[in-house]
Amino acid sequence: MPVDLEKQAVNRAVWSAGKWDRVADYVKETGPRLLDSVGIEEGMRVLDIGTGSGGSVAIPAALRGADVVGSDISSVHFDAARERAEAAGVEIEWVEADALGLPFEDGEFDRVLSTFGHMFAPDHAQAASEMVRVTKPGGVIGFAAWTPEGRTGQMFRLVGSHMPPPPEGFQPPPMWGTEDHVRSLMEPLGVELSFEEKKNEFLEENMDLYLETFQTNFGPMVMAREALGDKWVDLKADLDALFVDMNEATDGSVRIYAEYLEVVGRRTE
Repeated sequence: MPVDLEKQAVNRAVWSAGKWDRVADYVKETGPRLLDSVGIEEGMRVLDIGTGSGGSVAIPAALRGADVVGSDISSVHFDAARERAEAAGVEIEWVEADALGLPFEDGEFDRVLSTFGHMFAPDHAQAASEMVRVTKPGGVIGFAAWTPEGRTGQMFRLVGSHMPPPPEGFQPPPMWGTEDHVRSLMEPLGVELSFEEKKNEFLEENMDLYLETFQTNFGPMVMAREALGDKWVDLKADLDALFVDMNEATDGSVRIYAEYLEVVGRRTE
């Protein structure tokens, strides 16, 4: 299916904004957990979709002996990714690629993975189809996705309430964090699924640093600020209040637990 070039350009702009590498470590533990769940053996060919700067899945998978490709719709992250890979002593192939049209052969990978990456592709059915297509029969697809009711899902709803209405047919990314939606996408493609709810722990020294780092470097937040102009102050006030309310630390630091769904699926066809 041809990729919608207009949507592709918008998605690339969102994820090119800010500096993802500055916020990447907030979710760095989700990747190794996912690798434990899918099983990684030396020499396996692994694809990390929405790799960013590689710290969650791509580099940890390479450290376990996998032959890794890190793909992302925006190549601006790859300088930081190469620096991280060099520091870790691993070699990874970095490829600019849209999750809706992956430039890889059918059945090329033993493991196809994503942590909060592919879920932002605007066409969920097409993203699911591409993940399955490039997975070997008998291979495993694994991903982590924020749940709609979880704390990150709440944040996205809050941001959406301040933004203009989304285009017709828009599918909220946290739908990937619901079992029924994932089953509807992937079971017809011959994927046997299992699910586990988990939590990511967002940690920072203090709330001011967390708010500044997140709101000036996370691509969707940067684009929201640009789109809202003078109205950004209203959203910022609501976001600040939301994060303060979510914080479970009592010593001046930040400890926010955000719920996500870990999905592991085996391609049977």
